[in-house]
Amino acid sequence: MTSTAEQAIRRKVGRMSAMLAARDMAIVDELWSPGFRLVGSEQGEIAEDRDGLARLFTMLFARPVSYAFDFRRFDLAAQSGVAWLFAEGDLVASAADGATRHPYRLTAVFTGGGEDWTWRLFSGSEPAPHA
Repeated sequence: MTSTAEQAIRRKVGRMSAMLAARDMAIVDELWSPGFRLVGSEQGEIAEDRDGLARLFTMLFARPVSYAFDFRRFDLAAQSGVAWLFAEGDLVASAADGATRHPYRLTAVFTGGGEDWTWRLFSGSEPAPHA
């Protein structure tokens, strides 16, 4: 059985992914809190303040593809109001000619408790294939 923290954070990650797919700028408010940092998988995808986060999503949403996450692995640990997440699955890139899937890993930190968790860190990576 999953914990309340895991259920709440799964919903939070799902909501973020849905906003990403819909190109919904409300994603900035979904993620942002003072001290939050986003480190994306591509060079230059770092946002350290709210304005930087808004610029990053404006740039991403201007691309001819939309993105969403499909995580198959979701490992969460929570203690004393802090939760650490490692999720692994795919970044789904959808364009007019179809969708492609790319391996993706997310490491995230949240603070809070119960049903109320706040994003503190989003660190994404696209693992390289074996050499």
